[in-house]
Amino acid sequence: MPLPEPILDDLRFQRDLVDEARRRIVHYCPEWTEYNLSDPGITLIELFAWMTEMILYRLNRTPEKNYVKFMDMLGIQLRPASSARTRLTFWLSAPLPLGPEEEASEMTVVISRATEVATRRTEEEAEIIFTTDETLHIVAPRLTQLRREQDFHKNYLPRLGIEDFYTFDTEAPQVGDTFYLGFDEAHDISGHTIQLTFTCQETQAVGVRREDPPLVWECSMGDGRWRELGLSTRPGEKDTTGGLNNVQGSLVMYLPLEIEPNQVYGRNAYWIRCRLEPRAPEQGMYTESPRVQGVSAHTLGATTRATHARIVENETLGQSNGEPGQTFRLEHTPVLALQAGETVEVIGERYGEVGYEPWKPVRDFADSTRYDRHFVLDTVTGEVRFGPSIRQRDGTVRQYGRIPEAQREIRFSRYRYGGGVAGNVPAGKLRVLKSAIAYVDRVANLRRAEGGRDQERLEEAKMRARRELQAQERAVTAKDFENMTKQASRAVARVRCQAPNGGRSPAPGMIELLVVPAAFDGLMAGDLSRLQVDETLKESITAYLDQYRLLTTTLRIKEPRYLGVRVRAEILISEFSQPEVVKARVLERLNAFIAPLALGGAGELQDIVGPNWEGWPFGRDLYVSEIYALIGQTPGVKHVWDVQIDHRPVVPTTEGASGGGPRESLQEGADETPPRALTTIEERRLQSPDDTLLCSLAHQIEVVKE
Repeated sequence: MPLPEPILDDLRFQRDLVDEARRRIVHYCPEWTEYNLSDPGITLIELFAWMTEMILYRLNRTPEKNYVKFMDMLGIQLRPASSARTRLTFWLSAPLPLGPEEEASEMTVVISRATEVATRRTEEEAEIIFTTDETLHIVAPRLTQLRREQDFHKNYLPRLGIEDFYTFDTEAPQVGDTFYLGFDEAHDISGHTIQLTFTCQETQAVGVRREDPPLVWECSMGDGRWRELGLSTRPGEKDTTGGLNNVQGSLVMYLPLEIEPNQVYGRNAYWIRCRLEPRAPEQGMYTESPRVQGVSAHTLGATTRATHARIVENETLGQSNGEPGQTFRLEHTPVLALQAGETVEVIGERYGEVGYEPWKPVRDFADSTRYDRHFVLDTVTGEVRFGPSIRQRDGTVRQYGRIPEAQREIRFSRYRYGGGVAGNVPAGKLRVLKSAIAYVDRVANLRRAEGGRDQERLEEAKMRARRELQAQERAVTAKDFENMTKQASRAVARVRCQAPNGGRSPAPGMIELLVVPAAFDGLMAGDLSRLQVDETLKESITAYLDQYRLLTTTLRIKEPRYLGVRVRAEILISEFSQPEVVKARVLERLNAFIAPLALGGAGELQDIVGPNWEGWPFGRDLYVSEIYALIGQTPGVKHVWDVQIDHRPVVPTTEGASGGGPRESLQEGADETPPRALTTIEERRLQSPDDTLLCSLAHQIEVVKE
């Protein structure tokens, strides 16, 4: 999109020129006491102010306009809006398999790619539509193995009903005892919602709490890696096994999309395992092993990725007139980054058959010859351009890119449009299926959508232009890597480059990039899990930097270390102030100050954090005195009685929806993350290593009386 010319705020005629001149009369001409509009002196002031305004108007526009035009010559354009992404969970109207006779069947519920799911339309808000990124196949799980770690060579599943299966040590269960459930790897159950139903010999709880047994469930992630699973506590999905002590009970778990078959002691399968591991004294400990007499698995639904976008297929752009430099415009904008199969097609004849020939999108026509089927797409305006003819210095005319032949129909095979912050919808908002799907009962997003950003502003483009000029399309210094990582994707908010220095980590020849994703809405909602850098973002950053890095440089992309901070403060409020309002102000300021990104409330802290605040600086210590000053400057606070600071490490992959601050009501697995131990600092500051950022946990503010 061409850069817009700025509309500058010039000096105001009355406020900045006339009134300023009148204020100086007292100093330069004290005998002048007549300031009425009818006075000839005031008339002269207004005349010269008008003439000055005209001169300043022209002078002030020139450098700013030249700056923008220079950026345009460099090919710098405003970046389009980015789309929010989330995961949609579909629930079936009946579990699979439907019955014992269906276990051997290959019944599959198919949710096709580009299935649309929307929010509910209201009088105040328009619907927001998400589409699935890939085709989802929901299959019945095929449980094939039931093994115990002590005698893994033996599969107990075929013998259930003949003999009982002791899940742990038969004599005295020990911490770490584990049993495994193996599923046929030919049936992909990644992202599936699995219900396990156990038939057990009834016992008297054998030393554990039925409501909270000391069991940890995990699933295989491939390459010997395991991920802990939280059991669902949603209505109708709660654990009713009583720690495998009830006669019959079931539990539900939401398997991650990243689950992969794994080899355990030489046997391949999709594995789910259960470990005996007490994590709280009140959970108790088994005095004898539960005895399983039967186990079955059913699929309640599945989860897939979705993007805030709508899809248009085979949109006709028009007919070619055979001239160079033709332009066409798509009907819908902004257009998302093109994927495989999304391109311009021109009708033509190939091998004696008439059909549409695909053309290749390019950034510009600098390297295009007259035979190359190239086009340029402006994703912001939706403009499709074909190659121009340009006269060269020697008088010849060069054609950049091929010209579609006259009278040939041109169409766009497929494109996606959408994006913006409107797509960052909270959990549970996407519930409306735009078209009915057989065997699908309902759908919802269990986690909030993240990643939607509006189109780049002119001020942001100016800052990016400086970084690009400094880097000169090569990544050598640490600053180069930081600038180019931000250019790789708008999903990147902050970057810290860790280069080898005096033998410290990373190793020589390796560059570590600590990436903070653009999870603004997630942090404002208190969801620390959104600080995770997913594999898709890592791959896109790596692919972009591979074009500019040295061949001898190895890249490693990861998250920074995060340190969660909880402030406990006692405050005395001013008279006639409402306690709840003052507490909300204090919490907002604390959450904006102790955050890895510049959140909404950071604008009120300019006198404290400075104008270029991007979030908590890497390696900056937190002083208790800063918290006293921050709270004390909050409107409505009279005195700060006491401040205490607690902290704990924060790992985004293990954070649930209650890591800190207000949380979503829906999520995958358990509704609450178990509380974690916090450490209270004894000194007057909290030290932070160079690769660490601070983030807010659930602060506690108490109003006391004088």
